[in-house]
Amino acid sequence: MRYLAKILVLVFVVVALNTKAHADENGPEKSARGQSGTVAGEANTSWAGTVPVRDSDEKRAKWRRSLVRRWGEMAAKTQASQPDWLSPLATTSGRLKQELRYDVWQQPAGGGNTTWQLGGNKGLELITSPRTQILLGVPTYNLQSPNGPPGGFGDLPLQLKVRIASAPRTEGNYLLTFILGASVPTGAHRYGAGGAVLTPTIAFGKGLGRFDTQSTVGMNLPAGSTTKLGRQVQWNTAFQYRAGWKLWPELEVNSTFYKTGKFEGEKQVFLTPGIGFGRIRLGKGLRFSSAVGMQIAVTQFHTYNHRWMFSERLSF
Repeated sequence: MRYLAKILVLVFVVVALNTKAHADENGPEKSARGQSGTVAGEANTSWAGTVPVRDSDEKRAKWRRSLVRRWGEMAAKTQASQPDWLSPLATTSGRLKQELRYDVWQQPAGGGNTTWQLGGNKGLELITSPRTQILLGVPTYNLQSPNGPPGGFGDLPLQLKVRIASAPRTEGNYLLTFILGASVPTGAHRYGAGGAVLTPTIAFGKGLGRFDTQSTVGMNLPAGSTTKLGRQVQWNTAFQYRAGWKLWPELEVNSTFYKTGKFEGEKQVFLTPGIGFGRIRLGKGLRFSSAVGMQIAVTQFHTYNHRWMFSERLSF
C-alpha cells in the first residue's frame, strides 16, 4: 500500500512538471543565442574576457518572467476554449481551471453534535497543458462538536483531468473530460479510508442559452481492503441557470450505488438545491466566486443527511 501511494504521488508530480519540461527546451541559453550561434552574454565580455554577472542574472530573470507569462497565456487560452459555467457544489466540473478552492461541510450528528468537514477534498487546481489540469488537494479536517471524538485529517486528495473535447458558449457550449481521482491514505485512523482509492470518471456537459447541465459518472476502486471499503458507482448531475446579478441557482442529483462492501446492494440519492455567486473581478487576473446549498436524502438508506455545503473559490 505504501508503494502504491508513492506511485500515485509520483504520477501527479510528473504531470505537474510537464509544462516546465517543455519550456526548458527553449531555456535561457538557447533563447540568448544570436544568429552566429553563440550566447549573447559570451559576445559581450569585459576586457578580462569574462561574462558580466549582472548581465547573466538579468537574462535569467527575464527568461523566468517570460516563462510565467507564456504559462499564463496558455492557461487563459485553454479556459477560453471551453464553457464558462460556474462549478457546481457536489458535481465535479469537467472544466479545466486555475483555481484555489476551499469547501466547508456541516451536518447534524448523533448525541446533539455537529460534524464539520473543513476543506471538502479541494485545493489548488493548475492547468499544466492545453488539455490537462491537476488538483493538489488539502486533506479534509474532520471535527465533531461540542462533545464528539477528537478531530483529525482525512486522506490526501489528488486529481488529473484530461480534456477530450470542448467548445465555448458561442461555438457549441459543451465539454467532455476524463478525470482520474485518487486518495492517498495519509489520514488518521478514524477519518482515513485506510487504503488508496482510484476514481476514474467521465464528465460531460451541454449548455443551451442560459441553462446548462453538467454530469459525471465514475467508480471508486480501492487498491486494497476491498471487503471493507467496497466499490461504488457515483452518478452526479447538476442543472444550472445563469440568472442576473451573477447568480447561478442550481439543483443537483447526487447518487451512489454500492456494488460491493459493507453496504452491498444499497443506494443513496440526494437532492442538492443551491445557489452560486460570481465571478467577481478582484484585480488583474483574479476573480472570486462562492456557492451554498444543502444535500437532502430522498432514499430510505443514506449515510448522512441535511449536509450544508459552503464553497469559496479564487480563480486566476
